[in-house]
Amino acid sequence: MPSDKFWLTLAILPWLLFAAPPAMASGQAPAPLVSLGARLLVDLGYHHLDAEQTANQRQAVTSAYANLASNSYLRATFTSPDQVAGGMVELGLNSKLGNAEATTLRYAYGWWRSGHFRLLAGQDEGWLGGLTHAPKQALGTSQAGKVYLCEWGLLYSGRHPQARLEYHRQAWAVSLALVQPLAELTPQQSGGVTTGSQALPATVDLYDHLPRLDLAFSFTLGGLWLGPGVGWAQHRLENPPGGDDAFASWAAILPFKFAHGPLTLKGELHWAQNNDYEWSGNVLSGLRGLPRSAIFLRPDGSISDTRQVGGFLAVEWKLTARWEATAGLGLERLTNDAWKDSAHYPQDSYTRRAVFIAFPYQLTPNFTVHPELGLYDYGDDIRSGRAYGDEWLAGVQFRWIF
Repeated sequence: MPSDKFWLTLAILPWLLFAAPPAMASGQAPAPLVSLGARLLVDLGYHHLDAEQTANQRQAVTSAYANLASNSYLRATFTSPDQVAGGMVELGLNSKLGNAEATTLRYAYGWWRSGHFRLLAGQDEGWLGGLTHAPKQALGTSQAGKVYLCEWGLLYSGRHPQARLEYHRQAWAVSLALVQPLAELTPQQSGGVTTGSQALPATVDLYDHLPRLDLAFSFTLGGLWLGPGVGWAQHRLENPPGGDDAFASWAAILPFKFAHGPLTLKGELHWAQNNDYEWSGNVLSGLRGLPRSAIFLRPDGSISDTRQVGGFLAVEWKLTARWEATAGLGLERLTNDAWKDSAHYPQDSYTRRAVFIAFPYQLTPNFTVHPELGLYDYGDDIRSGRAYGDEWLAGVQFRWIF
């Protein structure tokens, strides 16, 4: 069986070919301008779980760790000589728990520009739930599924196949995207959809008449940026367990960023329903056993929707030309009447919180050292009312960006 190094070399080989002279390009079109880039992120620190989050359920565990953060990448961008078309391919580099090295696809898309319009198609991040305003919470991506306060105050769209039409002006822009629906489902979601306490039976087919629709805007006024947007998808059931044969996932997000002198404020507010099928950024594993924003089946098989409201606020302060201090607070609140009315849980709502502080120091334009402490309050168990326990990560991330 070939080694992991063999497969990694095989994955990198095409990137070396991309950097070859234009003479290697086919004669069907002028050779594009090619640019290569990389981001190498190495986490070193300690990871703590309260007893409620450990396998033994009796004692807390604090463990040292060192890994290549799973949002490291190799990137190639292509631009036509006339600069009206281009594309990007980005491969993720993962070094997770259990020595599970892997190379994965992050981005693969092409674009075409004509006047104020731009068309993009392929695997990309959406405007709705993007990272333009993401806080600098960087520690624990591979270790604990924690990055940018995703699912702890920031709704992240993830990277999904889509076709997106954009219209750009100097101070504003708008985009409409048709996105692959249900792209955030994971193999652990039995029967296709997790419902909080139950799952849809395996005999149920889940399908969509339309792609997910994302409408988002971008406004820039001096140092202020706003990116409001809404997204909607309707999922249909064939052979449902009850009378309901459809449910909707939607999200309304208001992100913002304001910069003035050495100060930058970032944040967002969001309102959503059943959003973990569409806007969880593939970091659901970082929630461990917490409640999800997903449909809930009542005893008669009817569907009860879960609503989520939350947001975050982060501040960044340039202490010197190289040294920065940043901190942020995030919160998510989920509600579902059926948790109490039908399942008879003590609570019909659930809240989790997170806070972080970091002190990035830029040694060179390509190398930054990022010390960070992040605390995650898992809230109370909706079934028992007891605390879920807390989690914290402390350490440093070494960041090379080329």
